[in-house]
Amino acid sequence: MLMNAASYLKTLEAQVSELEEKNTKMERYVPREDAGTTATAAHRRAKVHISRAASDEQQVSLTVMVMVECDIVDLVLHVLERLRWMSGVSVLSVDADTYSPQALLKALANIKLHIMDGDCWNEALFHEAMTKAVHDATSSSSSPASSANVAPLVAAA
Repeated sequence: MLMNAASYLKTLEAQVSELEEKNTKMERYVPREDAGTTATAAHRRAKVHISRAASDEQQVSLTVMVMVECDIVDLVLHVLERLRWMSGVSVLSVDADTYSPQALLKALANIKLHIMDGDCWNEALFHEAMTKAVHDATSSSSSPASSANVAPLVAAA
């Protein structure tokens, strides 16, 4: 009986360690309130992160972290609607999840993209457009029609 309890305790310790590791990874994406800088209301609501794959310069990963309750489907649809109007960008995959209302991070969406012409792609304008799409999705007065008015972020070749 004592052997079973010891074995069960080891299993629980391994699970706790695994959960702590996941928590640490998620905390990297959550902005700190005590960082000494005053964040804007939009930044406290959501954060957009863009990174390029090391192995493929034309593959871009868009990560959206939302710190307010929102409809994850609506969030992803706003971003995809914005992407639809951009020339030279195609969606490779979409992965989205929601978290407990008690957690600081409420929703996380990862969208992998393929940039057709990396030389003409403007990351700053892209980041701005994605931030606006996320803001539209997370604010109470959002309307899908407003996301259609987007200038292309890739210049014509």
